[in-house]
Amino acid sequence: MTEIRPTPPGRRDGTVPDGTYAVDPAACALRFRAKAFTLLWVRGTMPVVAGTLHVRGGRLSGEGAVAADRVATGVGARDWHLRSSHYLHTKRYPQITLSATDADLGSDTVDCTVTVRGTSRSVPMAITTSHCEGDRLHIAASTRLDRTVFPMLPPLAGVSRMVDIELTVVAHRT
Repeated sequence: MTEIRPTPPGRRDGTVPDGTYAVDPAACALRFRAKAFTLLWVRGTMPVVAGTLHVRGGRLSGEGAVAADRVATGVGARDWHLRSSHYLHTKRYPQITLSATDADLGSDTVDCTVTVRGTSRSVPMAITTSHCEGDRLHIAASTRLDRTVFPMLPPLAGVSRMVDIELTVVAHRT
């Protein structure tokens, strides 16, 4: 099972070269955790499947997608329930998208738009890492998402309304 650990202080050197970057899904990760019945952490992952980032003058715009239909917590019955129409409704909405427009890579927090089940909301993401190693852009971000703004089963069913999310993105300059 995936565990979210406190993110160590990242590297943010402000030297991200201008250009277009293609997300490398194999090098990316979205991890989450939420309390179940206020007692136990449920941890899981969703694979990053696509994305393109544009950097100009230290500002980032772009979009990406994670495969909600491949959510994994290590418990098959729970994964099935998360994919059901009670939560992510992945038969109709197989992906969750994230996008940012004109985000300052030097800032501690950027606004992203998250779309779940066809509903989009602005979510502040804390940036812990943003730097380049050669032509590889590395970005790490985290947020606490209030899932009640998305159309799904309310928290009274045993799953917390707050979900902690960590996103690691690696992209190659094209």
